[in-house]
Amino acid sequence: MRKGRKPLPLRKGDVIAVFAPAGPVDPGKLSRGIARLGRAGFVPEIADGVLEKDGYLAGSDAHRAGQANWAFFLPEARAAMAARGGFGTTRLLPLVDWGRFARRPRLVVGYSDVTAILSYLATHLGIPSIHGPMAAADMATRSDGPALTAFRRLASGEVSPRELWGFPCERLHGGAAEGILSGGCLSVLTSLLGTPFEPDFRGALLFLEDVGEPCYRIDRMLTQWIQAGRLRRIAGIVVGKMSPTGGEKEDDLRKVFAEAGRSISVPVWYGFPAGHAGPNYALPFGVRARIDGRGRLFLLESPVAG
Repeated sequence: MRKGRKPLPLRKGDVIAVFAPAGPVDPGKLSRGIARLGRAGFVPEIADGVLEKDGYLAGSDAHRAGQANWAFFLPEARAAMAARGGFGTTRLLPLVDWGRFARRPRLVVGYSDVTAILSYLATHLGIPSIHGPMAAADMATRSDGPALTAFRRLASGEVSPRELWGFPCERLHGGAAEGILSGGCLSVLTSLLGTPFEPDFRGALLFLEDVGEPCYRIDRMLTQWIQAGRLRRIAGIVVGKMSPTGGEKEDDLRKVFAEAGRSISVPVWYGFPAGHAGPNYALPFGVRARIDGRGRLFLLESPVAG
């Protein structure tokens, strides 16, 4: 993984540009999320046409790419936060001026379908980002104060390498691991295989989570990554807390990830509190982190400059 410039830290009073790269945005949820960002001390600026709808997308590709470029290059903004996930972010990857972004990066915040952007920033450009809250998703529907505090502290550069981040995970295979945090929603990552935007996870401490996926599909996606040889040189896997589906149990999910770890001989830890199942504790991608033999995650560097 290459190293790029780090974004500037996010302080109270700074502008966060909110855009819709994927699915249609619910106006009520957006209003609640924007209000919560304001109460947290930030100044949300909303992209024109953020409530546009085109079937299962928040407008055409050109419209959504226009929002993304606005959010990424708005001079006064220190961060760009997705309104929600869904589908459509991968279609925007060829439509963003990434060279311009790399020259003056800012924090990009989101999860789920926004994984496509986060993984590209971390593994192609070497620019840190935050797997964290979205304005019209968990910011609007979850009242988890610690998760919002974690985002604020991470974005402002307040986290110490000696500080336990999140809560300890459960060991599924192996022991300690250290690498560059990256990853996100497994199904979105898998959709990037074979494209110019496929993430390079060599040396990664790989965070994975998903929602609504039965075990056989999780197994199928992990098998594709393994058989493609793309996980040969990862440092380890940290799995988010996931909700079983279709009558399955959490132990069934644990078994799938444990078997994947054994097949490629890397440590696997389960249950970090981030992703769809909640709470969505912010994680920095593109920075070095370590999980010790007791399942405790430590962030060894900050995602922001200074």
